[in-house]
Amino acid sequence: MAASLIVFLIGQALTILIGLISIYVKVSLKLKELEVRVSMVEKQDDIIAKKLDNILETINKLAIELQNKQNR
Repeated sequence: MAASLIVFLIGQALTILIGLISIYVKVSLKLKELEVRVSMVEKQDDIIAKKLDNILETINKLAIELQNKQNR
């Protein structure tokens, strides 16, 4: 009886350990996927910010040109 109880407890411990390892692996994988998505979004945001900066620079140049034409 004592031996079967020990075997049962060892089996339960192994089951819990395997379950915890599988949860850890799944969480690690999801975190890695999230990091990849965040880096992609950050790259897209950088591209959009650069385009907006170029548009703003062009608008400023046009405003200066119009100001210069009005001053003549």
